[in-house]
Amino acid sequence: IGFRMRAVSLTLLVLSVILQASPAMCFLSAPALRAPFATNHGTTNLCTAGQFRAASFASSAAYGSTFPRLRGPGRSVVQTRMALDIAVEDLPGSQKKLSISVSADECSKAYESVLGRLIKTAEVPGFRKGKAPPAMVLNHFGKESVSAEACEQIIGAAVPLALQQKEIRAIGQAKMADDDAVAKMLDKFKPGESVNFEVLVDVWPEASLKGDYTGITVEAEEEPIEEELLTNALSEIRKREALSIISGADTKTKVYPSRLPDDPAEYKAEGNIAVVDLVGFKKNADGSKGDKLPDLAIGENVEVPMEKGKFFEGFVESIEGMQAGDEALVPVTFPSNHKVPELQGMEALFEVKIKALKDSVYPALTDEFAAKISEAATVDDLKLKIRKSIGQESIVSTEKNINRALEDHILTLVDVEIPETLIDEQTKTKFAGMMSDFKAKGMDDDEVKKMITKENFDKYKASSRDNTVRALTISFVIGEIAKKEGIKVDPAEVEGEMQQLRAQYEDDMDEEQARSRVEAELERQKVLEFLKENNEIKLIAKKEQPKEEASD
Repeated sequence: IGFRMRAVSLTLLVLSVILQASPAMCFLSAPALRAPFATNHGTTNLCTAGQFRAASFASSAAYGSTFPRLRGPGRSVVQTRMALDIAVEDLPGSQKKLSISVSADECSKAYESVLGRLIKTAEVPGFRKGKAPPAMVLNHFGKESVSAEACEQIIGAAVPLALQQKEIRAIGQAKMADDDAVAKMLDKFKPGESVNFEVLVDVWPEASLKGDYTGITVEAEEEPIEEELLTNALSEIRKREALSIISGADTKTKVYPSRLPDDPAEYKAEGNIAVVDLVGFKKNADGSKGDKLPDLAIGENVEVPMEKGKFFEGFVESIEGMQAGDEALVPVTFPSNHKVPELQGMEALFEVKIKALKDSVYPALTDEFAAKISEAATVDDLKLKIRKSIGQESIVSTEKNINRALEDHILTLVDVEIPETLIDEQTKTKFAGMMSDFKAKGMDDDEVKKMITKENFDKYKASSRDNTVRALTISFVIGEIAKKEGIKVDPAEVEGEMQQLRAQYEDDMDEEQARSRVEAELERQKVLEFLKENNEIKLIAKKEQPKEEASD
């Protein structure tokens, strides 16, 4: 839980940086449809009809016609009584459309309320503040401006009340049903006449579990304790303790297997580290160099291990046989799941200059070596310790496989459409957390800000969508099972986790978000334990993976 909270604790900080960086980046926060408009008529905060239309259009284009919660003095946000006619239509994707009709009397009240507030506060030339006749105030500001404010007040009051009257559990904010809805409403608005408009809201999914989640057999792969894992572990230990020396003048780069030979004797790998300068460019359609890639794809004196599977696929093979001083233009395709959204799947060209080569001298696997790097007295003792560690890792990995298998099963128990609002919010949190990680790892602030664009966010959302939908669906089913079985999280457990997080992050944590996520994770753990206890878990052999041949 503590690991997961790292991204959560930084999310709000990153979002604040995002919003300061550029107005175009406000796609990561709830937009404000009506910003405060300064006037030349004193300090009254009232937009003109044209400004209201422009704001509505900008919001519609950028944010899908999102209408915000209205704030500010003198505005009625929720009324307990209001004459409304409401029709509700169910739409695909856990969405509802509300057709709202506001009575002529309510429209008159809204118009008179706005005008009355202006009369009390307006500074009209030739009159003291609040003393100008109504006709003069209306002439001064314009009837359309007053109507625009009245329309905003009507929508802001009617939508929450309509949701309340129809007992609709909405997610996020309501959206006008089409991009021109506000402008159309303003064109037709007349005090003393009724007004109609339509809004869309996402709602919490409603679905019942359609199958058994107890008394069944679930298969999960058991992670074996294999000698190959021990061999790999010993190889990694020797690689970690290797001595690097500058290669001879005639040495050329050579690609080596990722695992050392099984021979325990001292082993020297010549030219297996290339010290290079890298400059990355986008690859044009004709194969030529395009624009330079961001600084994160550029580096000086980068040590590239000449091992299969290291760096980008095919990269080390492309520079094999080169010597210090050589240069090459190497084609690279970034993986589709690359951590930087703008680089995902991109075809690029790297200018590579070999600055130097290094040999690695790997120590012999002896009792002396075992005693030096651990508390083991002999190689056999070291192997025993590694087997125990691998055994614990195997248990943890097997447990993860069981949880995954149970989650795969409960996913089949429900057909539910996850609202786009939930997908958006989850993706925003993950995206912001990723940006926080880049910043925490030392990436320059300006580089981080350059990556925070709507294009990158949309790309990230598309690539992570399946996983996001899966996680949200599992969360929904977990909640349904917990409710049905009476599984509850102990507040004392939650508080215990919260105390640890407070100690770890001090003031750098959103208390409400942290508590919500702790509760959700604890609920998930309890439901999974319930499923393990009430189902048969059949462990099956792990599917074999292709093996890489060892070095000669």
